[in-house]
Amino acid sequence: MGVKENKMITENSLYAECVKRGIPMNNHESDLYVPATAETRELVQHFKMSADTFQNQVEGGLWLDVAFAFLPWWEQQVKREYCCGGDGGD
Repeated sequence: MGVKENKMITENSLYAECVKRGIPMNNHESDLYVPATAETRELVQHFKMSADTFQNQVEGGLWLDVAFAFLPWWEQQVKREYCCGGDGGD
């Protein structure tokens, strides 16, 4: 599939911008976790998303939990549906 396969990541998104800027990230399923900094708070606002703050017990410090913003998880769900749960595109 090539480029189409990564379309969600390459589009203008919070996730893509964090990757581009080298912001540390983590996730749980589709939730994106980023350190709570002025930069990440601005990005969350820019992309009109909301985030909860939590104390990261592993990395330390305050982090933001942005629900549904970890795009690789969504891409995997689409691939799974296309390959295994759908009609295979035929």
